[in-house]
Amino acid sequence: MIASIEFATGLLGLFLAFPLLAMMRNRPANGWLGLFILSVSLLSLAFPIYARLPQLFGLFDWPLAAVGAFFYCYVRSLTGLGNARQQQWHFLPLALLVGALAYGRAFHSGPDLLGLLFGGSLPLFGMLLLGFQLLAGCYAVAALYRLGQYRTRLRERYSSVERRDLQWLSWLSVCFIALLILWIPSNLIGGVWTLLLILGRLLVLYFVGWFGLRQGAVFMTPIAAGKADGIDQAARPAVIEVKTPADEFSCADIDPVVEQKYARSGMTEAAGQLIGERMRRWEEHERGYLDSDIKLVDLAECIGTSPQLLSQYLNDILATSFFDYINGLRVAEVQRLMRDRANDGRTLLDLAFAAGFNSKSTFNNSFKKINGLAPSSWRRLQRGTSVPIGQGVAASVSEHT
Repeated sequence: MIASIEFATGLLGLFLAFPLLAMMRNRPANGWLGLFILSVSLLSLAFPIYARLPQLFGLFDWPLAAVGAFFYCYVRSLTGLGNARQQQWHFLPLALLVGALAYGRAFHSGPDLLGLLFGGSLPLFGMLLLGFQLLAGCYAVAALYRLGQYRTRLRERYSSVERRDLQWLSWLSVCFIALLILWIPSNLIGGVWTLLLILGRLLVLYFVGWFGLRQGAVFMTPIAAGKADGIDQAARPAVIEVKTPADEFSCADIDPVVEQKYARSGMTEAAGQLIGERMRRWEEHERGYLDSDIKLVDLAECIGTSPQLLSQYLNDILATSFFDYINGLRVAEVQRLMRDRANDGRTLLDLAFAAGFNSKSTFNNSFKKINGLAPSSWRRLQRGTSVPIGQGVAASVSEHT
């Protein structure tokens, strides 16, 4: 029964893996995900096949040394870090295991090799398996760390992160760690632990099938200057400076000399003051924060500076991130709308969307972070401090009589 479920799980994984591997050239992230699923599938197929065909022992075990590395490379690819040649050292354990398995099969048959690893007083296979499980666990923890770094960078570049935060991938990482933990008693004890392990693999495949196959490409806009990050600041087109009154500020009001100076030098006091002035004018007249998906590069282009200097200004001078800065402006806009009694009939979510929010959770969290109250509580408090019109008129009449 358990062997049949495990075999079916492995076949399901193969069904998911090969289409992903076929897309590896155009979308490398899908290829790494396909390799991860392929590893899980082969490990699921190994013992049911070995039980019937022991002569095949060793042919399905190579993923032991690479399942964690494949998952980590998938996370790196999705978070914009990429997997250049210097990342190839992650697959050194895989090369060693494949070499050892090939050497063993060259001098021993599958059943003999099986007896050498599982028999005798030295539990060699158990020690190797535990070592590879710990290695995969380290990769899963490293993936969680990279995802945390990614979300920090995300808040530096975007005002809306819900569709980009890869929260599902963090949950998949946790499921992967739980799977590795279940793997230990499954090999030592078996029984119900093996069943839990199989169900855990099915859960991982469900996560991949539901989220991974639907995950679009994530573009992380670089904010550092220079060609190292793919942006040649010196090659940017010149922008003609347009003199406009303060009450007619527009994105064309850019000084190209100042912009090039920003790109080549660090933040100076004069540059900080100029960025601050333009941001205040942008807040008052452009009100670009009402755009639900405004990005750091959009604001930088609008006020005529580079993304890295704007990010530095927000971090060092305003002590905030782009995400918190924009959503702080949106919270202030929602509060302004709440104070207008003409909006009493509108819902909080309606006001939030009008202010540029596109997520109820982001609106609630940002509002409570700034005001210490939930939006509904703040609205009730605001209404309670307002004197009803009838009472105000009556009080005015009594004062004059």
